[in-house]
Amino acid sequence: HNNPCCSAACNLSLASSRGIAMIVEIPRWTNAKMEICKEEPLNPIKQDVKKGKLRFVNNVFPYHGYIWNYGALPQTWEDPNHVDSGTGAAGDDDPLDAVEIGSAVATRGEVKQV
Repeated sequence: HNNPCCSAACNLSLASSRGIAMIVEIPRWTNAKMEICKEEPLNPIKQDVKKGKLRFVNNVFPYHGYIWNYGALPQTWEDPNHVDSGTGAAGDDDPLDAVEIGSAVATRGEVKQV
């Protein structure tokens, strides 16, 4: 990316003696599709927009929203020019996605060790 970065997404270490860090974008049991905004200074976590509309995750009965804490791994990036030979899918130009499967409900922006 061409702009200098000063945020948790860029400056937080991916690995430590405690494990791998994950920045929570979407806490468990919530519906709003939130993402780290790479295009804005300090990379705030904002609700994703597609075709001019805010994005939400559908409920899957009997659950509401995501059934886990969903987020991104800092200092990572999926290259849109790389196509995976197994899936045929290209990277989405975002940090790598991660989920934390546990009983706790995280807060948006919280850093969890996964």
